[in-house]
Amino acid sequence: MGAQTSHSLISARALVSSQSGDALELARGLFAAAMGLSGSPALRSQLTDSSRDLAPRHALANHAFASLSTDVKKLVDDAVALRWSRAEDLQAGLEEMAIRLCGDATSGSIDLVGELLAVSDLVHSDGDVELALGSKQATASARARLMGALLRSKVSPAAQAICEHLVADPRGRRIGAMLAHSATMVAEQQGMGLAMVRAAQPLGDAQIKHIETLLQGTYQRPHYIAVQIVPELVGGLRIRVGDNEIDGSIATRLQDLRTQLAG
Repeated sequence: MGAQTSHSLISARALVSSQSGDALELARGLFAAAMGLSGSPALRSQLTDSSRDLAPRHALANHAFASLSTDVKKLVDDAVALRWSRAEDLQAGLEEMAIRLCGDATSGSIDLVGELLAVSDLVHSDGDVELALGSKQATASARARLMGALLRSKVSPAAQAICEHLVADPRGRRIGAMLAHSATMVAEQQGMGLAMVRAAQPLGDAQIKHIETLLQGTYQRPHYIAVQIVPELVGGLRIRVGDNEIDGSIATRLQDLRTQLAG
């Protein structure tokens, strides 16, 4: 990620946090804008060309997204005014803003992080479904309809909006990675980190509390704890936060011991 995009994403997150309207409707509008950019490389290029004056770029955005609400077009205008390292990064920025708005729409009422991770597990549990959702032969709308049919009445409207958008506009990304990244963004928007915990057996309340305390001390903020049961670990835990992993599993200790004995 380029420096300009990194800086602009910080500004984009501030724009999201300052919104007071219907967060889910704003998110849907931004998803639509991002999809519009996906189908038009020329539009992406013109909107992110910082050598052009801002006024004609805003005029172009308002014309291209005329069907969207005034509030959504204002957010798009604000994003266009930022500087992006690549034309594609504006599209990714709008997508991130939408996902974070979904987090705001459900904060304190729905476990959106858990829903996104559950959808990832659901998709990976059926190879045919995973293949269909990732098919390059199917149209974007067909993939979104399939995801909608898969999730109907099973998750919140916010989770469905995110999942349908991601399969419609994967941009070379794998479904699991997209959902995990979205869950991380939602957790961040709600003031938390995301910790993926693998354990050989279900964890008790005291163990969960111990992990929360450990992560709070390490990262100076609370974390959403997502537990996955992996019997192959035998015992102990593997905790992943972003690119960092704490591996205290018995399986790993046994492998280390085997390596030492072989040496």
